Amino acid sequence: MSALVKDYMTRKIEVVAPDDSVLSAIELMVEHDQGSVIVIDENDKVIGIFTERDVLRHYLTNQSKFLHLKVSEVMSSPVHTVPETMKVSEALGIMNKKNVRRLPVVDNDGKMIGFVSWKELFTKVPKELL
Repeated sequence: MSALVKDYMTRKIEVVAPDDSVLSAIELMVEHDQGSVIVIDENDKVIGIFTERDVLRHYLTNQSKFLHLKVSEVMSSPVHTVPETMKVSEALGIMNKKNVRRLPVVDNDGKMIGFVSWKELFTKVPKELL
């Protein structure tokens, strides 16, 4: 028996729209003690991810206006997503290959329903299920 992503994902919590300000995205990340927020469109489809790394990469080049930029101007895109029915071992393989720590989880219609993180998977999934 293999572990599935849906059994270990975190339900959608922190999401932003592409037109939200960087400042509002950072405030949401701080409020929820998260290192990233997922960027979704009006149909709940994943279009990007805004991470602490994005903050660091773009801050020095745009200091004076950085906090007023739109999330879409600094987010990482495209973003890799996984279906909720994917095996955890496959999701970990994608994280390793793409060098990412979080993957948005989507339903059959491609709408975001949550995310998985490597930290959660490594600490919660029994080794025998990988």
